[in-house]
Amino acid sequence: MNSAVIAGTGCLCACGNSAETCFEGALTSSARFALPLGRVESAYAASYPVFLAADEIVNARPQDESLSLHYFLTAAGEAFFNAGVFPAELAAKKRVGVIVGTSVDASFHCFDLYKSRRIGKTSPASEQELAHYFASSTALAVSRRYGFNGPFQTVVTACASGTDAVGLARSWILSGLCDAVLCGGTDEINLIPYDGFIRLMIAAKERCRPFDKTRCGINIGEGAGALLLMNEETAREFSVRPKGYVLGYANACDAYHPTAPDPEAKGLIKAISFALKDAGLAPQELAFINAHGTASQANDAAEAAAFNTLLKGVPVWGSKGVTGHTLGAAGAVEAVLTICALNKKILPPTTGFSQPDDTIGFSPSTKTLPLAKKAALSDSLAFGGCNAAVILGAEDYYG
Repeated sequence: MNSAVIAGTGCLCACGNSAETCFEGALTSSARFALPLGRVESAYAASYPVFLAADEIVNARPQDESLSLHYFLTAAGEAFFNAGVFPAELAAKKRVGVIVGTSVDASFHCFDLYKSRRIGKTSPASEQELAHYFASSTALAVSRRYGFNGPFQTVVTACASGTDAVGLARSWILSGLCDAVLCGGTDEINLIPYDGFIRLMIAAKERCRPFDKTRCGINIGEGAGALLLMNEETAREFSVRPKGYVLGYANACDAYHPTAPDPEAKGLIKAISFALKDAGLAPQELAFINAHGTASQANDAAEAAAFNTLLKGVPVWGSKGVTGHTLGAAGAVEAVLTICALNKKILPPTTGFSQPDDTIGFSPSTKTLPLAKKAALSDSLAFGGCNAAVILGAEDYYG
């Protein structure tokens, strides 16, 4: 079997506090969409709303954890519960790795430190912050928290980080480097990406509309997705009932532009093609595509070019209509939602979509659709021309 077993999943974002409630939010188009007043200090905070995690999750953060780390540990706890496995028992018997994708938690949370160093202001407190910065690694913190003794890696490939983390975790399983890997992505609302997307003039003042003719930009969001992967032997030993499978993965960089996607989607086409080949699947065997679908003009058009080239006729879901763009967490959150859809055999509607765009060449899901096929694609486009794709299988993929 050229796949990794998904033993458990966990998720939190604007449309729910667990994988189950996030998927329910996707089905009902419910999400917490509000201005980030009190969360970011920005001149734009009164004009550009975001997708926010629930207050009870935010307020439960321990003082010694970043919000991004807290989100991931919350989702990871759900993944272990969902798998029916105690982390300590797994750590005692198996080589367990950790791979976490993030944007904010890699460096943006130290913005105050950067400002003080820039003006030459130092203090014992700032020196402690500097030491914290050099020692910080989301994956390391997670590995230490659970007492795992396997390798750990924090992946920072911008908005493809979560997808890359899941794909790399599968490679650690297949190579024999690990028996199990806790993987996923996490990010919080933060000033730098919040202001950054606004200044790139791709942020929207209203709720995003993926693939819609009237789409006018991105709403950033926050949250985390966690997946516990295992090899077959470990899954059997711990009596795990698979929740799904990671079947294939690829990443391809087109180096088109620092922030804009390639209009011809050459890198994305390669990533999807390689991922399908890795999974041993043909396009017509896919139940659906969980698209990156940020609702910016350039992103949706580039994705459409790839889908129309490789995946004509495969249903498309734009899940960011209920999650927002959760940055480094996006690919992981979408992987969890994709598994939920495959296992429940239903595809949610694309929230925000109402008017077809002739230049796109297709309409995403507009109502709940039944699913008969057992595999799906989730793709991510990122700054720097980074394109990632992962193929996921349902819990009954192997019958």
